[in-house]
Amino acid sequence: MCGVALRIPELTYPRVRYRRTGLQTVVCQLRFNPILKIGQALPVEFQELLRREFPKFGREETTGFRIGPGMVEALPSQPPVYRFKTDDEIWTAGLAVEYVSLETTRFVDFRDFEGRFSVVEEALRSVYGIDHYSRVGLRYVNVFRPEEFPGGWLDRFNARLLGPMADPVLGPSVKGSVQVVELADEDWTISIRHGTENGNYRLDIDHATQARVEVGAVAERLRSFSARIYQVFRWAISERMHQEMEPEVHD
Repeated sequence: MCGVALRIPELTYPRVRYRRTGLQTVVCQLRFNPILKIGQALPVEFQELLRREFPKFGREETTGFRIGPGMVEALPSQPPVYRFKTDDEIWTAGLAVEYVSLETTRFVDFRDFEGRFSVVEEALRSVYGIDHYSRVGLRYVNVFRPEEFPGGWLDRFNARLLGPMADPVLGPSVKGSVQVVELADEDWTISIRHGTENGNYRLDIDHATQARVEVGAVAERLRSFSARIYQVFRWAISERMHQEMEPEVHD
């Protein structure tokens, strides 16, 4: 695995919507200074504000173990994570002592995602009085499978992204490749984790800022993140892949 630090220029690919994609998961997470009462009492008020759209509820608690010579020691339990799911379990909101999140396995477009996330974020602000966040992140995970895109990956992704896989000398001998590219500018970063995985090609783009973000600026931040992620994604795929994904004009 390798990492490089780069500054990203402005990319200007026209925005489209794809009829076929490898998009597996989209997740947004907002982190804040720990609120201890989230871990000490059930989030009843929070659930009431979400219950119409996210009726299913679950609670996760994790306990770790320290393993040494001749001993196994249980570590203290971590604060719980509360999960709120839609009836079809396609959408999951998460609440923990220091973050709130929304994840979906069936992404339509960012307008739809933003509308659902606003319900979760507004509930957090209403119940817990959040006024700013310490980290704002948006992540798109794509997994392209050979049964859906047969014929190999070399002409489906940007050769500059593929690196050794696209090299005419070394390429035929590369059986697996996983890389991390770090883009940075101003107060944000984009991490691109990509490579072959069990015959699939994974393209995981995680955009975040760890600067203070006031609650009133979150929506615009996320819109700019989504737009920039699309530009990086479009740069990462080839024209062949772009056409195979059946692009449509994005309104």
